[in-house]
Amino acid sequence: MQTSIRHFCLLLGLAGALGCEQKKAPAATAAPAPAPAFEPTQLTQETVIDSLTAYGQAHPHDTLVLISTPKGDIKIRLYKDTPLHRANFVRLANYGFFDKTVFFRVEKDFMIQGGRTDQPNMKIGTYKIPPEIKSPYFHKRGAVGMARYGDDQNPERMSSNRDFYIVQGHPQQEHELEANIREFSLKLTPAQKKIYRTQGGAPNLDQTFTVFGEVVEGMDVVDSIAAVEVDQQKWPVKDVGMKVKVVRE
Repeated sequence: MQTSIRHFCLLLGLAGALGCEQKKAPAATAAPAPAPAFEPTQLTQETVIDSLTAYGQAHPHDTLVLISTPKGDIKIRLYKDTPLHRANFVRLANYGFFDKTVFFRVEKDFMIQGGRTDQPNMKIGTYKIPPEIKSPYFHKRGAVGMARYGDDQNPERMSSNRDFYIVQGHPQQEHELEANIREFSLKLTPAQKKIYRTQGGAPNLDQTFTVFGEVVEGMDVVDSIAAVEVDQQKWPVKDVGMKVKVVRE
């Protein structure tokens, strides 16, 4: 795992008795067969746009998501005008995909990233999501985006189908913010600059990753997760799992 998200880019038993008299062993009762694991239709790059568009149209009001973790709950509002990303996240949440995943990369004062597990998990296909990068949405504290591989491998800037992140960030000093603006040729409004200086965020991710939602409750939980002990790969020493569900207003 690289250190920058820009390069982001894993009984059936028989019982019998023997005594002085032999008795006929009772017929064994077969254990019920386990229910097959549910697997959703696996999307492909050829089907992803039509499938997610249709799913989003079938779930137009699903914009609020609750992520329950051992540290507490995080409530996220998904943006309607990033429809493919919203539909993808809602679809995976409704299928229970995220419920066996963890926050697998944590960088204090930057972001927490989830959606993977080192255990077998539901197969969803190998598709990527076409970018929905919109200038009004920037990487302020609490922004929710999708990870992706870097431009050298992914010049279209398509998003991962499962790896999402929540920005923790830190307040930007004036010189730090201006350096980011110059280095990454950012076009920020005065209001966005003010938010970066006062609330914080990660402007180095702006205009290259799709932001598709924001935390509306539970930033203290994000801070708590960001503070956990991690190994050299930034994976928490003690797994931080999650349960994700769509909730109503």
